[in-house]
Amino acid sequence: MRRCGVLIFCIVLAACAPSPSIVLQDLSGNQNLRRFTLEWVHGVRDGDRMPVQVLISDSRSIVTLDLHFAIGVPTTLESGTWSWSFPGASREGTVSARSVKFLGGQDGPPSIGGTFDLTGPGGYAYRVTIPLTVLPRSFRPSASSLQHH
Repeated sequence: MRRCGVLIFCIVLAACAPSPSIVLQDLSGNQNLRRFTLEWVHGVRDGDRMPVQVLISDSRSIVTLDLHFAIGVPTTLESGTWSWSFPGASREGTVSARSVKFLGGQDGPPSIGGTFDLTGPGGYAYRVTIPLTVLPRSFRPSASSLQHH
């Protein structure tokens, strides 16, 4: 009887455990993108602006987001673009924010996260979820990122 109780307790704990977060979703439901992981998030706050680059990969292809935030109450996504390079093809489009999470950065490095929708020509629609991530202090945005500022 005691073994049965322990087994039930273990099953309940496993059922309550958080599932691994899904970083990239195909909103049409046609592709299973669970293998994609967040490789890095980099950016530097410059007053009330913050360009951020995000790299997501499944080891065969790379999704890059160039995001431009306006820091304020609330912090908003001013503009964003994405590109997806995979064997034999690529896709690109614009990014819109469903939610943005931003923490400080006055006395230390800022943190950014949120949920973003990626759309593009041909009806492509994806969703990216970025957990609140502390941005490293040393980062130089790419030339394309600086052109949006």
